[in-house]
Amino acid sequence: MAPAGAWEQIRRSGLRTAEQLILAADLDDALRLSLLGSPRAAAVALTVTGQTIVLRDQAPLLKRKDLQSLMADGMDVADWIRLLNRRIYLFSREAAMRTLLEKYVARDGAQDILVISPLRLLDAVGSRIELTTQNTGAIARRAGAQKSPEVFQPLRRFPNRVPTEVTVVDGVGDLGVVVRAERVHRDGRREELRA
Repeated sequence: MAPAGAWEQIRRSGLRTAEQLILAADLDDALRLSLLGSPRAAAVALTVTGQTIVLRDQAPLLKRKDLQSLMADGMDVADWIRLLNRRIYLFSREAAMRTLLEKYVARDGAQDILVISPLRLLDAVGSRIELTTQNTGAIARRAGAQKSPEVFQPLRRFPNRVPTEVTVVDGVGDLGVVVRAERVHRDGRREELRA
């Protein structure tokens, strides 16, 4: 799921990570470093090769004033943000996608939805797929370290259960993984997008 209009940009350059977009954007060095290592309190519009790209916020991480206390030993918040920014995120459950879809469609008027074939994705990126048992961009209501590199597990080591998130390190260039693209409008209308 992405802001309306994203599919056209994705068709040109693939499913890129926040890190790839930040590095390619027309930014000064100080802002680039900040975006690479600090949680985004609000959505950020970037200009990449003359096109406007929107990075969603990471505001749920900012709900805790003591975010550092949730990091594993040897990690700081910037390390965690860099781990998050190196991945694209795919929904593993339709119910989770629908919840966010409703939120963003109500707020923005429309969203682009990409349906991805798990088998094609596995063929295209293989070992770069990593799964999680938690929402990595949110904070659970429990004390202690929650954020560590071990949260991201390769397929072969992931427990036998439905993952909370499916991630791909360094994005996906092969758009053969996309089996359908559509735009969902506030009025409920669905518009198929050209492949």
